[in-house]
Amino acid sequence: MLAFPSISNLCVEHAAAKLGTRGSGLCKKCLTDVEKRTAKLISKYEKQIEELTSQCNIKSDECSMAWSLVESTNQELDRLKMELHQKLVQTDNFEQVLDTQTDQLRKVSQNYENDKKLWAAAISNLERKIKAMKQEQALLSLEAHDCAHAIPDLSKMIEAVRALVAQCDDLKMKYHEEMAKRKKLHNIVQETKGNIRVFCRCRPLSKVETSSGYKCVVDFDGANDGDIGIINGGTAKKTFKFDRVYTPKDDQAEVYADASPLVTSVLDGYNVCIFAYGQTGTGKTFTMEGTERNRGVNYRTLEELFKIAEERKDTVTYNISVSVLEVYNEQIRDLLATSPSSKKLEIKQAGEGSHHVPGIVEAKVEDINEVWDVLQTGSNSRAVGSNNVNEHSSRSHCMLCIMVRAKNLINGDCTRSKLWLVDLAGSERLAKTDAQGDRLKEAQNINRSLSALGDVISALASRSSHIPYRNSKLTHLLQDSLGGDSKALMFVQISPSDNDASETLSSLNFASRVRGIELGPAKKQVDTAELQKVKQMLERSKQEAKLKEESLRKLEENCQNLESKAKGKEQLYKNLQDKVKELESQLDSKTHSQITSEKQQSQLSGKLKEKEEACTALQHKIVELERKLGQQHQSDSVVAALKQT
Repeated sequence: MLAFPSISNLCVEHAAAKLGTRGSGLCKKCLTDVEKRTAKLISKYEKQIEELTSQCNIKSDECSMAWSLVESTNQELDRLKMELHQKLVQTDNFEQVLDTQTDQLRKVSQNYENDKKLWAAAISNLERKIKAMKQEQALLSLEAHDCAHAIPDLSKMIEAVRALVAQCDDLKMKYHEEMAKRKKLHNIVQETKGNIRVFCRCRPLSKVETSSGYKCVVDFDGANDGDIGIINGGTAKKTFKFDRVYTPKDDQAEVYADASPLVTSVLDGYNVCIFAYGQTGTGKTFTMEGTERNRGVNYRTLEELFKIAEERKDTVTYNISVSVLEVYNEQIRDLLATSPSSKKLEIKQAGEGSHHVPGIVEAKVEDINEVWDVLQTGSNSRAVGSNNVNEHSSRSHCMLCIMVRAKNLINGDCTRSKLWLVDLAGSERLAKTDAQGDRLKEAQNINRSLSALGDVISALASRSSHIPYRNSKLTHLLQDSLGGDSKALMFVQISPSDNDASETLSSLNFASRVRGIELGPAKKQVDTAELQKVKQMLERSKQEAKLKEESLRKLEENCQNLESKAKGKEQLYKNLQDKVKELESQLDSKTHSQITSEKQQSQLSGKLKEKEEACTALQHKIVELERKLGQQHQSDSVVAALKQT
């Protein structure tokens, strides 16, 4: 706080107080001087205050700037400290890495020295061996020269051996070609006989089986010749013979290639049945359906049918339709139906041994692009379940029926054939699957229908007079394609695991019994609807033939009348000819007289006019004669036509 100045040893404030209270402390002049001095001092001090205030502000600004500079300096110092710390850490890391690399380099150097010693020893050893081999080579060379001198015709013998080797290779090639032809002819003979052909396919071991320590018990040494062996009980081996054996390395295309000739016979009018048999989890569904990237038999079959139909379109027209159904718990279910129906589907006989299921959806497919969607629709609707053996086990028999109607554009022949592609449900041992409830009922029905299939196979093998097709829905549906007029092929699927050895032997035993069965020569399936049309056409043709015979009889009577009329006209024609001859003779005489008259007229110029008139008259007569001759020619043509009739 500022102090007031003092005047004459009196405080200005104190003096002012005395003046205010007493009013007579100083004279006016003194007061004036005091006031002036006071005012000057106040102004002076105010200026000083302002200067000090401005200096204070400047110093405050300088302090704030200095403070901010100190803060920035501190921040920079902290940053430098952190960088220094990081550099120190990096330096420590580099030192550690350097130490590690130094150790590694030391180890590498030691290894190098050791390897160098080993390589030096190995090289010296090789040098010794090379030296020994050179010595042996020299000895062998001497022996070879001795042999060459001892056998002067060695080169000829070598050429002869080479010729024999080439001949042997040629014979091997011819042998393989003949074996392929023999196998092809054998297959043709088997198809002609009507034998059920059996192909065996083995899946690879799964990851679960491999991790569980299971081993492969299947021997594929004779697979190329159709032989497959099962090692059961240690060293015991049982061998089976089939038409074809596929190893786990064979792909889907190779599997279908052997079934292709049988498939194409459907387009020729034959009924065909192809089914996959085996225990659950052996890959039957994969063989028949496959995946979108690895198609199975079903898709490849339709693909080839469309391909061949396109090649034959100039001579034969084909209509192809597809039905997908399943036999689940001895009930037929339509897998292409858009909505579930309460009506029970039953099998009816359509006549002459053929069967059909009224009410089943027949999807007409025009090209291969529509096929996969139809097959997927059926596959997605199929009943599947889980058990101890297979997580996604098929609980029904899935049956794809391909119906082909063909008409030959050259001779008019019509056929109606059927191809069944059946993915059978897996045979199961109830003790092994531990099925209960619905799964137990499904397994019992599956085994019952497979047993019925076995009964049909046994009856066919023994040529029994009664074949029990009606014991199961499965065999009843396959009756027209598993009988004496059809062709059949079975894929038996097996597991290579020793855990499934007993089931594998059971499947192969069943398949070996199936292989020898003869169904008899297959017959073309004539379209009965077209046959009925042909019968109706024959009846119409007979009626038309009767009408034509009646009209022909009337025509013969008319011909006889025309012949009698023609005889009369012939007599008239003869008479006309006689008249014509007379007219010709008269014409000749008149012509002679005319010549004579012309001579006379040439001599007589005065009679020229009369000659012209006579000539005109003669010309008229000639026209009349030509007209008569024309009539005669017309009558001749009429008579000739009548004779021809």
